[in-house]
Amino acid sequence: MAIVKRNIITTGLSGKLGNNLVFRQRKGKTILSVAVHYSGKRSFAQEQQKNRFKKASLYANTQKHDPELMEEYNKVAKEKGIYSGYNLAVSDYFHPPTIEKINIRNYHGEIGDVIEIIAFDDFKVKRIELEIYSSDGNLIEKGLAYESNQNGKWHYAASVANSEYKGDKIVVKAFDYPGNETDKEVVLD
Repeated sequence: MAIVKRNIITTGLSGKLGNNLVFRQRKGKTILSVAVHYSGKRSFAQEQQKNRFKKASLYANTQKHDPELMEEYNKVAKEKGIYSGYNLAVSDYFHPPTIEKINIRNYHGEIGDVIEIIAFDDFKVKRIELEIYSSDGNLIEKGLAYESNQNGKWHYAASVANSEYKGDKIVVKAFDYPGNETDKEVVLD
């Protein structure tokens, strides 16, 4: 890919030149690249990816009907140097959130004990659910964490007394706006 700077012949050009070159305009710059040649047949994996991209495009187009959310996508896209909020929404569809850390040092099985979760997404984490299971697999409690600041920190305050918490399992689920989900587990010792 070549980027053309201050060339009076190619500035503003857009489209295909011959069979091998393609000119595009992005953010006021003329970009020259090699034309893609298709064999006409797609593999199963290519068809799956094409369908995923259609769904991502549909998701991004749907966000245009939610002006507040689209404004937020545009704001974050600008901060990250991404071409548009639409492009960020397409990207968001493909990338689930990540759970960096589950901090359990302040959990001692008492009501109000706080479990800290650090989670990120290429746009924003929409919500975080937390479940605590006893060592024999029974659900002890389940609820939503709340975002404590804009730096990816979320807190969950325990709502059930759990005096025998050693060996219990905490399951954290992070969701983003397109509905992608990431799970992470930690066993209490």
